[in-house]
This record gives sequence, C-alpha cells and structure tokens, in this order.
Amino acid sequence: MIPELLGMLAGVTAILVLAYFAARLVGTYGGIPGGPRTGGLCVLRQIPVGRAERLALVRVNQKCLLLGVAQGGVTVLCELSEEESAKWLETAEPVPGSDFLSALRRSVERKK
Repeated sequence: MIPELLGMLAGVTAILVLAYFAARLVGTYGGIPGGPRTGGLCVLRQIPVGRAERLALVRVNQKCLLLGVAQGGVTVLCELSEEESAKWLETAEPVPGSDFLSALRRSVERKK
C-alpha cells in the first residue's frame, strides 16, 4: 500500500515539475516558433470602432493583416500588399504589450 502511494506521489511530482518547466519555456520564448519574441506575430495598431469591436493591424512575419475583432470572433478583412506592408513595417513600432502572449494573458485574466 505505501509503495503504491509513494509511486503515485512521485508521478504527480514529476508532472508538476514538467508543467513548471513547460510554463517557463512558454514564458521565455513566447510559446510558438517565430513568435512575438522573434518578431513573428504582433499587433501594430488597434482602433476601436464600437463598444466591443475594433480594427487591428497585425504583423505576421513580414505580412500585415487588417483584422476585425468582435465578441463573436476575429475576421481577416484584408491582407496588405508588400508595398503597403513595407510602409507600416518601416514606420510603425509595435504597441508595448501588444504581442500575442500579452494579448493571451489579458484574455485569460478577463475570464477569471
């Protein structure tokens, strides 16, 4: 009985340790290859157009997408051409705290 309990306790401890290191890895590297820490995905600008709706200009690697964001979901309104994207990528600095990981954290905090 006691060896079985010790084995289960060791298993639970191993799972908790792995979860801790996985969370640290996601926090350090943004969780996705080419993610926000490496310039892969970030919000350049947001404009509110209603109570819960907004337009967002998002950079994905070297492309820019104009997104419509509402409570019902996110819709790609258009993909900017290379010339239009280049203008934004040259002049626009990402809004502080607007990378994907920050947005995900804010979303999770709201639902608590």
